[in-house]
Amino acid sequence: MSTQESHLAGYVAPVFTIDLSQKPRDRYKALAMAYRHKVHGLVGLFNNLLGDLGIPVKYHSSINLIARLLLRRVHSSVETAELRGVADVTNVSMYLLVAFNVILDLLMGCTSGAVKTLEPGHSTTSPTMLHFRNLDWTMDPLRSVVVQLNFVRTKSADPTHVLARSLTYVGYVGMLTAVRPQLSMSLNFRALHNATTRTDHFKFYFNHLLVLLGLRQSISSNLRSYMISEDRRELQVKSLATIAEQLPHRRTTAAYLIFSDGGSTIVLEKDYKSARVRQSNTFIAATNHDVEDHGSNVVGFTPATSAASDAKSRFAGGMGELLEDSEERLECMSSKWTSHVRKTNRLRKNASRSSFSQAEARTASTFAQVVDWLSAYPTTNEETHFGVIMDPSTGEMLWTRVYPDPEGLS
Repeated sequence: MSTQESHLAGYVAPVFTIDLSQKPRDRYKALAMAYRHKVHGLVGLFNNLLGDLGIPVKYHSSINLIARLLLRRVHSSVETAELRGVADVTNVSMYLLVAFNVILDLLMGCTSGAVKTLEPGHSTTSPTMLHFRNLDWTMDPLRSVVVQLNFVRTKSADPTHVLARSLTYVGYVGMLTAVRPQLSMSLNFRALHNATTRTDHFKFYFNHLLVLLGLRQSISSNLRSYMISEDRRELQVKSLATIAEQLPHRRTTAAYLIFSDGGSTIVLEKDYKSARVRQSNTFIAATNHDVEDHGSNVVGFTPATSAASDAKSRFAGGMGELLEDSEERLECMSSKWTSHVRKTNRLRKNASRSSFSQAEARTASTFAQVVDWLSAYPTTNEETHFGVIMDPSTGEMLWTRVYPDPEGLS
């Protein structure tokens, strides 16, 4: 990435409503119908993904044949029915939709986090953390199917009440970016995992196979369960403490999971059955590499076998480049907050850590600043598909941008 500062042109994500009162097979049909030509044009992405995973072209036909035979469902019967409804409308093979839903979290470059904000004229006792998120990927055709989904239950006492909102791709029924009142979440791809023995490596990759075959829940389906429920009674929001206690022990792929309730935010460096948890009520961010504590409080951890400093040596080619970009994006976002704290409090660059922490506690940014920080290069770059700023205190998506042009920066 170059070091230039710029902005990409983008547009507000189209908004669609998903009615959870409908039968699962019918919920996404109207959305799929509106995008049927674009979704059908994505069938070649499966082979593109195989290429990104380093699988030679000569094996692609055989893999497609095997996938057609084996990838018939996801773990959740409800989500499987939803995908069948999409397949009915778009004529996209079910195995492609299943593959899309269980491996989309692979190889994504992402920037996620949250920052304390307070608008001018508001009481200093009412700051809120806004959850920011960019998603980067090389799969350019997916840009045309980015949408915001508002989930409602029309056969309820309040049929227009939005239970949760998700920024996602048409045809994807898990959740990678979502918000509901008192909780927001996002998922970042994690290039590293903590396995050190052959047995540990086997368990980690065997979990991937079980997810592919629909025998175990995918991580995006796990995250969806925190946002919406099939129960007609509204799902009770989980506290950050409960999430930090429960989620690390679930068998999942490696990922960075970011949750915020508007007052505090946690980042889980998730491994197969463990996680290191960071927490902050001022500023916290994650990209695609493991990091040491960036001024936030470590509330729990499991031993990691690799630090960010030696991560690049374990990966070649595109993965090494992703990790380099990850460090650059994290430094870009973090430095903007650090500079803001120093400027607001007139701190010297050599101020002590305790002095900075005290100043940080007194500092808040504004919504407009967060938009500028998230939109600036290289946090937003030529591979960014979309960006979003969420307010977990209200369950709103305050700002969305879809970036259709992969060519350079304006």
